[in-house]
Amino acid sequence: MVDLTPPECDFWNFQLANYWMESLDYRYFPVHLNRGTATYRPDGSVRIVVSATDPGVPNWMDTCGHHHGTMCVRWIGATEHPVPHTEVVKLTEVRP
Repeated sequence: MVDLTPPECDFWNFQLANYWMESLDYRYFPVHLNRGTATYRPDGSVRIVVSATDPGVPNWMDTCGHHHGTMCVRWIGATEHPVPHTEVVKLTEVRP
């Protein structure tokens, strides 16, 4: 689970990649989010759930069968750079 509050910026995105930092298959799987595709909470924050199976929540990112890889978040043109909070939790803790 990744919790972040995007700062004021020109563009932001979150992306899953493999061990070599190559993007996962964005053509067929949800592996990236940005300002226009993310579902925001009322306070302006975003919770991203990275999982091999769809937990039925907004902002789910599919690992596409990979057990190792990288996550990247970028703030383009931001004046501040908040650090996202990451935590490994059981899938039952994020399901509605």
